[in-house]
Amino acid sequence: MQRKQYTLEFKQQVLQEVHEVGNAAQVTRRHGLTPKMVYNRMKRSNHHDWQTTSPKAKKVASYLVSSAEFKDLETTP
Repeated sequence: MQRKQYTLEFKQQVLQEVHEVGNAAQVTRRHGLTPKMVYNRMKRSNHHDWQTTSPKAKKVASYLVSSAEFKDLETTP
């Protein structure tokens, strides 16, 4: 089963809706999400570091070394 990846804007919209409505279960049913996912997101969003960090820094990226770079790293003493 393929995992869905939601945008930061969608996650913030859902959390704001939960705070406005006051009922997380109702909001999760409306958006087709699992309650556990929303509650975990709420827990993470309440963390001070999460609130003060810019959205660009929250994106995770990976860097794969090309074969030429890898060979260059191997030959460098």
